Amino acid sequence: MAVQEARRGSGSDRDAYEAAHGGGCTCGDCPHGAREGHRRAVAAFLLRRDEFAAGQGLPAAVAHSASASRQWVSEELTQSAEAVAERGRAEGDAWLAALGRRTAAVVWAAVVLLLLGQSLTAVGTGWSAARTAGL
Repeated sequence: MAVQEARRGSGSDRDAYEAAHGGGCTCGDCPHGAREGHRRAVAAFLLRRDEFAAGQGLPAAVAHSASASRQWVSEELTQSAEAVAERGRAEGDAWLAALGRRTAAVVWAAVVLLLLGQSLTAVGTGWSAARTAGL
């Protein structure tokens, strides 16, 4: 699927998205940009691998020797795999940062709800030291 997307290109509805989040998104740990960048890196790797498997993309300088061709293809795919790994790490870091923000939001929401619940139940009886200790 990733290879098909790389070959197909982007549609008109994706153009606006690509302008803001084209895989190299710099808007502060944006998970959309990291995820898109990783997806693109995987698609590029798979496309290069398929091209090399079909015998395309080899430079003329190494095409004369089978061992030189294998070495060159191996180095090219290694470089591409390193890019995929780098994008994967960036995606993991963005996911972890987003998880931290969501966790903080949930914890603060729970604190606010607990405080609100205590406040609403204290309307008739008043606030006491025991109620403060309960919080």
